[in-house]
Amino acid sequence: MKKLFARYFLQLLCLVLLCNTACYSQQSILVNLGSDNCSTPLAPTFSLIRNPLGPTAPSLLADCDLKPQLDSFYASFIAYNPKDNKIYVDNIQSGVDSKVWVLDVGLPDTMECPASIPVTPTYDYSYIPNNFEFDNNGNLWSFHSYDTTTGLCTMDNFDVTTGTVFSTKTLQFPMSDLPLGTPSLSALDFGDVTILPNGRMFVVFGINPSRLYEVTNYNGGAGNAIATYLQSMPQDIFGDYFNTFGLAYINGLLEITGTGVINNATTCYFFPYDIASNTLFSPFFFQLGESPIDNTSIDPIIGVTKQLTNVTVIDATTADVTYNIYVKNMGNAILNNVNASDNLGAAFGAANVSNVTTNFLPGANNAGLVLNPSYNGTTDTMLLQNIQELPNRISIDSNYFFELQINCRVSNIVLDSTYLNSAIGYGSIDTSASIINVTDSSNNGTSAVIDPNNNNNPSELGENIPTPLIFFYPLPVNFIDITAAFTNPTTSIVQWTVGTPTTNAKDFEVQYSTDAIHWQTINVIKITNLYQSAYQYEQSNLPSGNIYYRIKEVDADGASVYSRVVMLQNNSSDNSIVIYPNPANDEVEISLPYETFFGNSYAVLTDAIGRVIEKKTINAATIRFNTRSLADGAYWIRIVTNDNTTTHKIIVAH
Repeated sequence: MKKLFARYFLQLLCLVLLCNTACYSQQSILVNLGSDNCSTPLAPTFSLIRNPLGPTAPSLLADCDLKPQLDSFYASFIAYNPKDNKIYVDNIQSGVDSKVWVLDVGLPDTMECPASIPVTPTYDYSYIPNNFEFDNNGNLWSFHSYDTTTGLCTMDNFDVTTGTVFSTKTLQFPMSDLPLGTPSLSALDFGDVTILPNGRMFVVFGINPSRLYEVTNYNGGAGNAIATYLQSMPQDIFGDYFNTFGLAYINGLLEITGTGVINNATTCYFFPYDIASNTLFSPFFFQLGESPIDNTSIDPIIGVTKQLTNVTVIDATTADVTYNIYVKNMGNAILNNVNASDNLGAAFGAANVSNVTTNFLPGANNAGLVLNPSYNGTTDTMLLQNIQELPNRISIDSNYFFELQINCRVSNIVLDSTYLNSAIGYGSIDTSASIINVTDSSNNGTSAVIDPNNNNNPSELGENIPTPLIFFYPLPVNFIDITAAFTNPTTSIVQWTVGTPTTNAKDFEVQYSTDAIHWQTINVIKITNLYQSAYQYEQSNLPSGNIYYRIKEVDADGASVYSRVVMLQNNSSDNSIVIYPNPANDEVEISLPYETFFGNSYAVLTDAIGRVIEKKTINAATIRFNTRSLADGAYWIRIVTNDNTTTHKIIVAH
């Protein structure tokens, strides 16, 4: 017993350390369908668990009795619907029908048990799903008809009110890593599904062992949905046996839950799985001693980026500066008390900031938010008026984000100095005494860099890079453009152009960084031709992760100027195609793995009925389509490579 307690203490310590790096500033709510007692499971309940993955201890927001509705918690599912902010429980124990209860837990204002839950279900119909989960648009997905010979099953998008199937998709599991069941039960009878607010779907299915997959191409697009194998769950962690039941998304991690036996006593556990690093961590005892059978989550998430968009030099120590700040509700719940702050005085000194104005950018305030007229960047740093809501993302609505601009004059600037500045986003759910707050410090750049590793957690350490301003006077040369791209998985090429003639210019320093703060010069190119406008440099043996480049031009008299900063993501083991932003406004960018731009590869943009709008040859890691002149609506991007063809749906929303 002492040994087991010591192990549990070490697990808690490791969990705190884990969440200090992966759960920063977001506060998902774990929704557990099961029982409030693991050792002797009794009445079925569903609970709302705050802070499920630390760094402080989890706590119970609500524990709601379902005994009048369910004979037991087996053959039951639970899912949170972001479209109506309600929780759905489906019981299929009869084997002939679905009994669905719709539970109002008070969102977006409170987090509590429903005042009363009728014994009679809200909906009752003959369609029987095998697991179900809502995506952020309120679409409900389930699985059935699994064939171990072909590795195929059927995915349905169905109507929760009637059981009517809207659409179906064939899902292909990898033949080398199929989920397996028992002689009497399908592999789909064991497991769960979760869908991140950004649309990524993960499933855990099967027994001996349970297997974890990511499902892609499930919502639109030609061809089958694909289940990519990620991890087999350990089978002997707790001794005699264990079963995996639940799956939930928590702050950039998956929580995979189940029950097992130690010395003939039932124990309940969960495994954290880091989406960004594809790492499965050791198991922990399930939160608060409860028993899990199915899980879902409520995820309040806010993301912020900030970019320097213009500097107008007034004199040797004064400039007019413009920043754009983008704030997005990235979760599946409406955010109360949304706001953003920007302390210009902390960056430049309060006495050096003047002429401050703010405005929303055109088309970037469809939530109807109101600016704080008293904002001055020094004594009043909140950009919005208090007590406003930011909706979560539903369908193609563009009211889940806002973008504003700050203009100010900065004086007493020190030449060749770097001034770092960040914006902070704020939001909350549950305005009761158990209020849940979320924050994010801005990443440097456009909205495209709000969540670089696409795990839906923008506030992780390393993803909150301040926006730099470096002031030089007079400007020695004019940088027209700078780009960076991969030439192979371990080599990049940086290219830049400048205005000519480059009078009095001495050389270019190619500078490199892994955090956009600490820079090192990796090459110096002498300027010998005043009328040469294009330059490039190739770097080999690239490290993994984010890579930043900038060019420093140095004059003969020592004056210098920097280009803007560009970033590459070196994930050589990641073969995914990333399309962003989606919805798109002025342009859509396609980031491709290195392998796709060898040979006859191209991308085609078509309208909803297949008419070709534009075709581009793929010869770089990033290509762009201009969408500024396109009408609002759905479009398709088809990526054709030597190996295969993939089709991706985008939405244009101005």
